[in-house]
Amino acid sequence: MDKPRLTLIDRAIAAVAPGRAAQRLAARASYMAMAAAVTEPGGRLDTRGGYRAGQSDRRQTRGWFARTRSANSDGLARQQTLIGRSREAAMNLPAATAAIERNVTFTIGTGLMALPDLDAEVLGLMPEEKAAWTARMKRDYDAYMSSTDPDAERSSTGYGQQEIVLRGMLESGDVLGLRCAPADQIGRVVWTAWKLVEAERVASPSGHVEGLPLGKGGPIVVGGVQLDGYGAAEGYHVIQKAPDRSGLARTATDTKFYPAWGAQSRLPAAVLVFDKRRPEQARGVPFLAPVLELVKMFADATDAASLSLVLQSMLSVIYKSPGASAMPEPEYGTGEIVQAEYAPETQPPPANSSIAMEPGMVLELDNDSEVKLVSPDAKNPVYEKFFEAVLTQIGAATGTPFGVLMARFNSSYTASKGELELFYKEIVRRLARFAPMWCDPHYHCWLYEQVARGVYDLPGFLDDPRLRQAWCSVRWAGDGKISLDP
Repeated sequence: MDKPRLTLIDRAIAAVAPGRAAQRLAARASYMAMAAAVTEPGGRLDTRGGYRAGQSDRRQTRGWFARTRSANSDGLARQQTLIGRSREAAMNLPAATAAIERNVTFTIGTGLMALPDLDAEVLGLMPEEKAAWTARMKRDYDAYMSSTDPDAERSSTGYGQQEIVLRGMLESGDVLGLRCAPADQIGRVVWTAWKLVEAERVASPSGHVEGLPLGKGGPIVVGGVQLDGYGAAEGYHVIQKAPDRSGLARTATDTKFYPAWGAQSRLPAAVLVFDKRRPEQARGVPFLAPVLELVKMFADATDAASLSLVLQSMLSVIYKSPGASAMPEPEYGTGEIVQAEYAPETQPPPANSSIAMEPGMVLELDNDSEVKLVSPDAKNPVYEKFFEAVLTQIGAATGTPFGVLMARFNSSYTASKGELELFYKEIVRRLARFAPMWCDPHYHCWLYEQVARGVYDLPGFLDDPRLRQAWCSVRWAGDGKISLDP
């Protein structure tokens, strides 16, 4: 930084009042220092960067290859495989099952009940009128949700359907709900119903390149979601037949387009329920995706430890005697396999000479036979620490503390209460996202039918969007928070 120089005025003041001149010089020096600290925008950047995680010339990050991709590229590139593995984990891996079931149980419980919250000022209602309408709407909607009318398949109540939707969203990433009116079903009181479609059936037409326009000059379609110019969903392409084991290839006409909104009613006609994490994200990602690999490794380690305990409990006796028969020989099959020329050829499969262990089994061998027993050590001193460390990581990534995940509250009261409080924060966040995406459209469509059929007389509901929004205002309440008695 340049030193401040004396001007002609400074010299004149210094001749008369040196102290005053010194103050002026000090003030000028301070100003020049502050001005030097302010830089103009622009200039070339150092390509190395300041964060070590972004550098590739370090030994720790040299083999770490990562590229920026769009939200849809990250989530849809291996979508079918990810969904299949996530469902497999939810069905067969206890840690994954617990992570999903805890979130479903604490978020939905016995069902999210609608609490109408009418804006009396906007609607021009008196306090007693507001109370009467609130009680009536709450009672009628609860009766509707307690029946099987909300389910087009008529196999679940509306509250049970909430659980199915949330579980499907966690396992598969998203669930599509299609609004329908099966008025021909016998015994139906309310026509509004919803048909649920699993994630793998929401797919782009066969042969379509994801993220590109559908046809010449058509709309953008990615992952089966048709988007408008702003990235909002216009509708969804759905495979009409659920996939089966036949493995038949897809055809050009195997999908059907369902618009997202009703043209006349302006009601949701198709709702894709998913947890959006990134801008321009069109489809959801399974809840267990970040920890699925860790869950699988943990399950393999648990299976190995369990098998070791089982083998330890099997006491077998092996003795040698003259003239005893030899060990059982391997059995070979004679299955036919077809070659390229469609000519069958018999080839034995790999030999299977293993003997199933059974408790208390006795094996007699010839004197010349040699037996080598391998005894697995069931006492693994590090397994318990490994168990807790892995489940703690899984719980932290999924927002489910260890005690809640394993339903094991054997530590102190403060620790258990802290885990429940932390998990409750996660449940509040999940409920705040789930209710507007599924519960609100569900309630709005039911209320529209009541007005359209003349059951309710709500002034301005069908004509004024502002009044319709005021009539549809609703809050959602679950089972309540768990409290601990110290």
